[in-house]
Amino acid sequence: MTTRTSRTALALLLACSVLFAGCRLERSVLNGMGQVTPAQYCPGDTVTASYDLLREETCPADVDCAAHFPNMTITSAPEAFPPRMVRAFADSFTFAPTADRVDVTFDIDRDSVTIPTSRFDGSSRIFVQRTNLRDHTHTITRITGTIDSELLHEGVCSGNTPVNLPAEIPGPPRLSPNMRLTELCNTNGVPIMVEVSTTSGSMAFNLLPGRCLQPGVDGVPADLANARTIGASAPDLSARCSATMQQPPRPLRTIARMACR
Repeated sequence: MTTRTSRTALALLLACSVLFAGCRLERSVLNGMGQVTPAQYCPGDTVTASYDLLREETCPADVDCAAHFPNMTITSAPEAFPPRMVRAFADSFTFAPTADRVDVTFDIDRDSVTIPTSRFDGSSRIFVQRTNLRDHTHTITRITGTIDSELLHEGVCSGNTPVNLPAEIPGPPRLSPNMRLTELCNTNGVPIMVEVSTTSGSMAFNLLPGRCLQPGVDGVPADLANARTIGASAPDLSARCSATMQQPPRPLRTIARMACR
């Protein structure tokens, strides 16, 4: 961590002169510095590292925004990109990691940053102060083999109809966008009807307990590999969904096994 100084406080005093220059200060706690996506990447992926102190705010052109910029140093270990030194409210860049694991550190030179905004309270400009700024290290890892994700299909009453909710297959920002489904498995003790949404449409399958679907195998369309949303349903005689009783069906679970394409 670099040595932090009172530059933020001085900048605020100069900007607002303790509110006598016609401005109002809003404080906003910022937990966690920067992000690196995807957190788990495939070989050959391009990864994005970024930070954004502005969030929904805009520093207007009629203000000396640079006077309020923090100094940010971004490094990696093992080195996946040259150390990057930035003086700005926000920054984003890409790099191509090759190691099994890379630690990316965002090192900011102050505990808080004051941002002149384009918003006004009457004639007073609103300044936002991002507080609780801390250096932060993000760890990203290379995917080898397959990743299993359990999908929960929660049971609910949709009016008078018992249904199980569809589930999304994990993807960015946690997993690489280049992950593809290699198997979809029924881990329940009962047969289920699986409904799958892919890039080219939807498809449905009956799946026995302990059995799996594989793209391009046994008549299963190869496009199953591109599935993003999985629905699952099974008869549940104990479910009661009416105006007088709300007993939803039992939850169902499936396993999505994925690998880099």
